Amino acid sequence: MDEVPAGLRELRQQLAQQGRRYLALSPIDQPRVRIRFPGQFEGQAIIWDADLRTLHYEYEQARAENPTNADAFHQYIHIQSAEGERVPIIVALNVPQFDEPAILKTLIMIHNYKRLRLGRHEFGPPVHFSD
Repeated sequence: MDEVPAGLRELRQQLAQQGRRYLALSPIDQPRVRIRFPGQFEGQAIIWDADLRTLHYEYEQARAENPTNADAFHQYIHIQSAEGERVPIIVALNVPQFDEPAILKTLIMIHNYKRLRLGRHEFGPPVHFSD
């Protein structure tokens, strides 16, 4: 059996002591939240380094960069290459903000999705925003 990486072991211990499922790296109840949590990816125990974004946040960012090109947005999961035991993941969902219930539902979704792979994967119908 593979040895659990030290950083993952430390995160698990910290979360167990706090009675939490994730470590908040930024304030929650926001349109963009950064968290870390243990998980599995491609058969390996890893730390998800997650950047959670609302679709409205994505819209605002796109509009700031190019106001004429901010149209339809899809929910998505974007998994990037591992950085040691950490795997960066961006999740954009059509929720008003990432409060505790939305974060926990997102963790469950990631844990339950068995076919996660590298890259960006869009799902659901497009969402349109108006000013």
